[in-house]
Amino acid sequence: MFCISVSFKKSLLSIRQKFAFLPEEQKQFLSFLRGQKEVCGGVVLCTCNRSEIYVTGGKKALEAVEEGLFLQKGIDRECIKTECFYYSGKKAVRHLFRVICGLDSMVLGEDEILHQVREAYQDTVLENMADGEIHIVFQEAIHCARRSKTGTRLSATPVSIGTLTANAIEEYFKLSERENGTVLVIGATGKIGSIVAKDLMAKGISVIGTQRKKHQGEEIFPAQKDNIVLEDFDRRYQCVSKADAIVSATLSPHYTLTRREYEKWAEGKERLLIDLAVPYDIDRELKESKQVTLLDIDYFSTLSEKNGTIKMKEAERAEVILGECVEEVMKKIYIREFFIKWKRSGKEMEEWYRKMIFFMKETLDSDIFYQVLDSQLPY
Repeated sequence: MFCISVSFKKSLLSIRQKFAFLPEEQKQFLSFLRGQKEVCGGVVLCTCNRSEIYVTGGKKALEAVEEGLFLQKGIDRECIKTECFYYSGKKAVRHLFRVICGLDSMVLGEDEILHQVREAYQDTVLENMADGEIHIVFQEAIHCARRSKTGTRLSATPVSIGTLTANAIEEYFKLSERENGTVLVIGATGKIGSIVAKDLMAKGISVIGTQRKKHQGEEIFPAQKDNIVLEDFDRRYQCVSKADAIVSATLSPHYTLTRREYEKWAEGKERLLIDLAVPYDIDRELKESKQVTLLDIDYFSTLSEKNGTIKMKEAERAEVILGECVEEVMKKIYIREFFIKWKRSGKEMEEWYRKMIFFMKETLDSDIFYQVLDSQLPY
């Protein structure tokens, strides 16, 4: 197996966009690869942070991919060689496994990449571009990713401030028996506020969001517009009485909530207030209120740092699982190739000899196993 990869680790967004594939372009590229005699199978994976092409076949398979990128995407060959990572054999397989397990992602341990790799593989199957090796490697990669996610806390340990905030609100609602609560997000159209709002809506929590400009929220939440109520920033205090928790994440030089104004609209109701701004958005005097639990950015930064340490330890455990999976899949590839070549020779294989091959598969590491099999081929 071979792989050509361009990703956030080396290339700017402007470069990654050149390598991006729309669904129809993906099909066209697979069709191009199908017509190359050096290529037996291929998978095109494209996400916002990476574009990768996996191929099986002869030694010139990578040259066919380069030719396709030049002809289909108009990418200069020098750009391809400068910006792309090249992997072959076991390194290509290991790279795929690290990608699908979220160990090569911008956000360590992310889940979405598993779905994206699975869809890319399914598209390959539909386009009849999956040979035996593609099937083995990608099916085992998907299995490895699931094993990694169930065997470690890598994906279950968030470090994003926005996600941690949404999780804290969800837990607060459970403890206070307000599972159908509503959250007011002041600054919902900002960078942090929009992440918090989307994470809350993904959990099924109702959101009221403030916006500075009319229709700005509709542009930021096109897929969630039916699940969020958008209000002008100046109406934030009128929205307080409707909320069970409030998040403020703005760049305002003034308080978005002062104690005096907040208490006019609070109606004596207990609430969780979260201030994610620097400098503060929420009046510190609100800490003195018995009806208020106030958390600030320092609380979540400390939690993020702690989770980051946990995440790195879990990543080490995931790497061990990944290593075991790579060993297993390489042995499957080697033994498959061995039996194919043996069959082509026309020589009969004794049953005791077949059993010995499978015994060696279970006892030797993949590199030594390959060397032994290669030495046993009937040339």
